[in-house]
Amino acid sequence: MDTMSKEVRRQLQEAAEKHQLTHLERALPGSDELEGFVIEVTPSWTVIAECNRLALDGFVALRTRDIVKVRRQGSRDLMVRWLQREGPWPPPGPHGPLAQTDFRSLVESVSRNYHLIAVFEEDLDPGVVYIGAPVRFGKKRLKLLEVNPKARWASAPTSFHYDDITRIDFGDRYNTILDTLAGPPPR
Repeated sequence: MDTMSKEVRRQLQEAAEKHQLTHLERALPGSDELEGFVIEVTPSWTVIAECNRLALDGFVALRTRDIVKVRRQGSRDLMVRWLQREGPWPPPGPHGPLAQTDFRSLVESVSRNYHLIAVFEEDLDPGVVYIGAPVRFGKKRLKLLEVNPKARWASAPTSFHYDDITRIDFGDRYNTILDTLAGPPPR
């Protein structure tokens, strides 16, 4: 691990310990910059509680190696002050424990408590997101039964190579709405 990635991990760990609102930039061209509270950090994955429009909105798991810049906000930041006053504070983590040793263990642990996940392959196409229910966890690939924006299930699962996945989102309002409207995946 180079000096820069050690410093990034140190800053991420400190942001998690101090419950600091954090702005993250990644080395992936075209990838979104994200803002939230760091929940967990491992050499493989970093999980944040994402913030949008002065509200917590689900969780994002990012490859730690992609994070190149960490800007921590002060305790007087508007979002921090709002959450301290109106809650929840400190920002809660995901339901259930997360296994973050590799992508397969991470997505398996997430899928135990969240029906839908959003999968990003930003190295291949930063503008595309795939939303669906994980239906199979192979050695090298995830099979995801996708649901479209009209809350209709695909007829067959899509396969994703674990090494191509750069980010997953779960527990956010959009996925929760899709999950409710789509109902359980067809068998």
